[in-house]
Amino acid sequence: MKTSALAAANPDIGFVVDAPHADAALVIAFGFASWDALNAFDFDGRTLKLAECTGVALNRILVRDTANLWYQHGVSGLGRDADEVAAALRDWIARLRPRSVSTLGQSMGGYAAILFGALLGADRVLAFGPLSYLRSDWARRDGDTRWLPAFDKLQRFPPARLYDDLPALLAATPRLPAIRVVIGSASAPGEAQNLDRLHAQRLAASAAVSVQEFAQAPHAVVQWLIEQGRIDALLRQWLLPDASALPSPAENAARNAGAPPDDARAAPAFTDAWRSWIAENLALGVAADTLLPTLVEHGLHVGEAQRELDKAARSPYLAPARRLAQRVLKREWVLETQRKLRPPQPVIERRHRLPRDMFLREYYSANRPVIITGMMDDWPARNWTPEDLAVRFCAQQVQVQAGRNANARYEIEGAQHRKTLRFGDFMQQVMHGGESNDIYMTANNVGANAQAMAGLWDGIVQIPEYLDASDPANRGFFWIGPAGTITPTHHDLTNNFMAQIMGRKRVRLVDSLQAARIHNSLHVYSDVDLEAIDYARFPAMRAVTVLECDLAPGELLFIPVGWWHHVRSLDISVTVTFVNFVFDNDFSSMYTTYQAV
Repeated sequence: MKTSALAAANPDIGFVVDAPHADAALVIAFGFASWDALNAFDFDGRTLKLAECTGVALNRILVRDTANLWYQHGVSGLGRDADEVAAALRDWIARLRPRSVSTLGQSMGGYAAILFGALLGADRVLAFGPLSYLRSDWARRDGDTRWLPAFDKLQRFPPARLYDDLPALLAATPRLPAIRVVIGSASAPGEAQNLDRLHAQRLAASAAVSVQEFAQAPHAVVQWLIEQGRIDALLRQWLLPDASALPSPAENAARNAGAPPDDARAAPAFTDAWRSWIAENLALGVAADTLLPTLVEHGLHVGEAQRELDKAARSPYLAPARRLAQRVLKREWVLETQRKLRPPQPVIERRHRLPRDMFLREYYSANRPVIITGMMDDWPARNWTPEDLAVRFCAQQVQVQAGRNANARYEIEGAQHRKTLRFGDFMQQVMHGGESNDIYMTANNVGANAQAMAGLWDGIVQIPEYLDASDPANRGFFWIGPAGTITPTHHDLTNNFMAQIMGRKRVRLVDSLQAARIHNSLHVYSDVDLEAIDYARFPAMRAVTVLECDLAPGELLFIPVGWWHHVRSLDISVTVTFVNFVFDNDFSSMYTTYQAV
């Protein structure tokens, strides 16, 4: 496969080695910046043609920075900063043992040709239209705003060692290559001075640099030379002179190689989870530049992060997702409209002994939460204590959720945490184990405990004002655990009553009409922790209203279908939840399961 085809086929390839000849000259060509398409491997065809026309054996290493960060944050496959890239290229030079080493590039690639030519101790450098610095303050001073976004990004996210001033590097390098800078000095519209000449003059302060100027050519001087039929002669003249009197590349590299920076930092590997996060945000229309700071804040390497963002933006797989996202956004607009029209609910109201028709009209049908008091006063369960329960059901074998602290996905993977033990032993952990989320009897255990814990229902009154008690198999679900138990953020597929028998629970709720802003990671679950929202990871949550209440013993909380909620036990707690309303509560049959991949 040709290098150009290889580049188009695989955006992850940062370099290609084409070195079939022994004892041959080596050219390392660096690619230029490309904003609208995947960067090409520059001078691929030209260097092949050079070898064919001259009959001179020529080995090549073609390098590109698809992050467009002037090679300061490395190259995919070679390293994460310029020093690591230089070290990797030195290894290749040592393996290939070339007759001579030349570096080549235009614009951003020209900057890299000079930079790595100096770091590698190359013999010759040919740089077309290179910059001399990467500093945004200098660029604004000189009116060179052509690549300011890249410079600003480098200032905000600097590598361990930032090579942002080539004349300073050249002045500090013991043995320099012969460097030819080729520029076009035709003035661009609106330029007070020719910017390429400005950079060339700064570079020419080094005795190793010679400048060749074409007065009719623009910044894209290579294309102009191609159109004039002059590029091949210039490449042949500069890249293939007699190299017999030159020092060996190994000798030059040994002179110029510096120690790695002391503050070099290892960054974690990029994961598919982050790629999925990027794709989802881009599909939803979030600007790629706003995602980069979050990736870097989470320790990811800025160069790799930028390359992943660019690769995702170019991906043909993302285009259909963007179209589907537009359909979703239309539906979310409808939800947002309904939310705006709904009267604001700054707090969850408490209503005493709410009549059925009023509950149906103002809360159940309106999809609004409410706390109802006074409806559990006749429950025998209100007199329960942990000690009484431990004695009454001591010998019963029950199933609970255990070992939850060792698994961040304990709720989603609840089946892995089922444990059978004596109820008395379970209650000893509840009463004396302190605040913990490690052990909890939840709704997931109700089926297994139906017979062993049937006596619990003697203390519960099915509230006839709201509930249908005709089906004994559909009475409700028990939740028993110590302070500190958590049910993470999720929504239910039915309307729910949460009846608090013992202890207190803190409940945080998010209106179902705000679903567009909450991250639905899998089925009915969200990765958003409503106790400690990570706004950097979930920026849309900044606009979400989270309602909070502490549910006391004897209180009944209505959680409407679709409302997201997070629950924490503040004390040793016994709760029962109900879904057997006298009103229609079949919403799950309308639900299409969303499974994240």
